[in-house]
Amino acid sequence: MVAWTNNLQPASYKNIGFDVLSINDSNSKALAEHGRPFAAGTDLEDMGTQGRQCQISAVYFGANFDTRLLKLLKVLEEPGAGVLIHPIFGVMQDMIATSWSFRTEADNVNYVAIDVTFRETKESQPIFLFENTFLSKIEEIISTLDGYTQQLLEYVDAIMSVKNAVSAIWGSANGLYAAFCGVVGSVRRFFDLDPLPYFTGGIFSAASFGQDAAKLTRSLADMVSDGLNNDAGHGTDSLTTQQMYSVLTNRVDELNRIPEQILTTEDTGDNSDEAGNHVRRVTSQQMRPVAQALQLISINILLQITIELIEQDSDEVTASELMHINNDMRKRIQTAIDELRTTYCTATAAKSPEAATIYTQVTLTSARLKDGAAQLNALIMAVINKKPPLRIKPAGMDGSIHQIAHAFYSDMQRAAELMRLNPHLKHPAFIQRNDWINYYVK
Repeated sequence: MVAWTNNLQPASYKNIGFDVLSINDSNSKALAEHGRPFAAGTDLEDMGTQGRQCQISAVYFGANFDTRLLKLLKVLEEPGAGVLIHPIFGVMQDMIATSWSFRTEADNVNYVAIDVTFRETKESQPIFLFENTFLSKIEEIISTLDGYTQQLLEYVDAIMSVKNAVSAIWGSANGLYAAFCGVVGSVRRFFDLDPLPYFTGGIFSAASFGQDAAKLTRSLADMVSDGLNNDAGHGTDSLTTQQMYSVLTNRVDELNRIPEQILTTEDTGDNSDEAGNHVRRVTSQQMRPVAQALQLISINILLQITIELIEQDSDEVTASELMHINNDMRKRIQTAIDELRTTYCTATAAKSPEAATIYTQVTLTSARLKDGAAQLNALIMAVINKKPPLRIKPAGMDGSIHQIAHAFYSDMQRAAELMRLNPHLKHPAFIQRNDWINYYVK
């Protein structure tokens, strides 16, 4: 029973949590029947499943049971599908509440039981689809990144939730706000951006903290996007795709060290009006959600720019460069997912009332990151598959890379291509006959 209890997940629908008494799950096949005369039995054609159905008996109890019930009823009445967190199966996407009923009893004070039926829905797909693999992969990952941006805002809103100017996880909302303003101001100076187009904070107000935190998150995302895109635009034509990617990742690493650097200084903001009217010291615990928001934003922007680089240089970039980019990006995404899970564990340990909501947001944000990593991998495979087969053989002569290009292709103009394929060559003018050369077969 201990293992069973530990495996259960906090149930919720559209971020509204509830306690579960029982669950009745079902599914069925969609069958097309083809009867034949004078034959025993019927031909059954399997057309897939009808979609999962969950009948959940939930309860609310305690002094504010009616308030929580009204929140659930409100989202049940909203049009469209949502995310159901199943206690056993976890995230179930595209679930619609088809019917529900609730009851109260005089003998059970401050208690309500509610029965809800959920059904799975799927959007119809085109029967015939002809597409360019490379372009379709780019469209898929761009769509995922657009959804990730909105999901990130919802995640930050969940972890920044406060009650009576205090967060159950991070402590004082005033300290959180000071940390956020300090990081936003430092990021602006890091990229040397004009302060006028961006919101960098104001006087702390407990009543408007949620709105101000959302504005700071959007402002931070705009700053990182503008700053990294400016850095990418300043790259010279002499840099390869991998070298340009390395320049960007170095900038991202410096960017993500800003929260730690702020904690090591005596105050949390700058000495200008951007960080005025805020407390000058914050704890490392209060800086954690801000640092995580910065990390998640920078991964999103880095991935967007990387896609643009791959699309722009798809004819020149080599397979080894693509695999290096793929491996590095996947490591960064895995680190971000690990941090997301740690945040949920922190919320659970603090017994935060938002733990169920944070679990949902952590799961959805992690899913977006996983989709982005998988689609990046598929895009890179599509780019590699566009290229001719790669072979390797000895140079066969002492000479320059231009002589080798003429010997291999009867075309000295392909010398630059051979240099990209052979980064191990020490000097293009001094190649030995026994040096191994990577080359395309055509």
